[in-house]
Amino acid sequence: MIGRLRQAMVAAAVGAAALAILPATADAAGRQALLHRYQPVTVLDGLEQFAPTTVGSFVGDAVLETQTAPDQWAVVDTSPRPGGLPVRDTAACKAQDLSLCFRLNQATCSPADGPAGVACYHDAWQTPPAPRSVVYGRAVALGGATLLQYWYFSYDDLYSYNYPPDALFWQAHEGDWELVNVLIRHGRPVTVGYSQHCTGERRAWADVERWQGTTHPVVYVANGSHANLFAPGEHPIAEQCIPAKAIALLQQFGLPLPSDHAHPGNAVYGPAGLDGVSATGLARVSLQTPRWIRFAGTWGELQLFHAPAPVGTVADGFSPASPSRQDSWRHPLRTLAGWPVTS
Repeated sequence: MIGRLRQAMVAAAVGAAALAILPATADAAGRQALLHRYQPVTVLDGLEQFAPTTVGSFVGDAVLETQTAPDQWAVVDTSPRPGGLPVRDTAACKAQDLSLCFRLNQATCSPADGPAGVACYHDAWQTPPAPRSVVYGRAVALGGATLLQYWYFSYDDLYSYNYPPDALFWQAHEGDWELVNVLIRHGRPVTVGYSQHCTGERRAWADVERWQGTTHPVVYVANGSHANLFAPGEHPIAEQCIPAKAIALLQQFGLPLPSDHAHPGNAVYGPAGLDGVSATGLARVSLQTPRWIRFAGTWGELQLFHAPAPVGTVADGFSPASPSRQDSWRHPLRTLAGWPVTS
């Protein structure tokens, strides 16, 4: 009798556990399905050298450095791996109140080379072997809504004031993270937001171009900067994202403020199976996995700005931080709401 009672109790406990797991599993499967359903199609500028890619190729070509004193860096790992990147600052770094503790630094290329250095980064990215095209997808439940985030990583970033790119005015940094948001309410997409430099732009779903009548929003990717745009052509860059030195210099010469250049070529990436589209795989990410999403450093060394003499090439910030350390990840709805609405 006691044995039977024990068996019944165990069976009931297992059944209750299964019931508790099933909704969570179904919910996770539903979010994964949403990520696939609304995965964007990215249309690259005709002169763009870097398609959306995996972080593994970048980490594999980099060394991991730590800041030991202001503007002083030391190599701590010559062969880092994505799963081994540090996720916390060191005590020594905190004690000195340094602005940044870790960074990945491409071993053979330098952003100081400007447009002439793009070939170096491109060759390093492609060798060996050519990496897959990937977008990192995150689905977040926020009250009664679900926010889909598509994080795109590019191996290198080189923005040129002129188009085609030249060495007159430019800004460069290693690594680049850009983002597309799709907000779902009551099972329907309502708002789409595209990141652009330090800000972004949003539109109602009804005002967003979709690829050949599908559920996949079309993103026009600007040359070099990888800003995400709702339409092709020239697009003024938000003034708050432009270095003050650049604004002053352009005004001095009576030149217009810079624009992003998005003139589509034949390179189109997105979900597999779409006509005219090269496949971009969808890799799910969350706050805990994979580990590199929490990397406590920047994806590259310094960001540099270049202008004719007497300015020359000067440091202007750092390469981008990991997605989970950006406001768009930490405060997604607030960040999205802060982007201007266009139509």
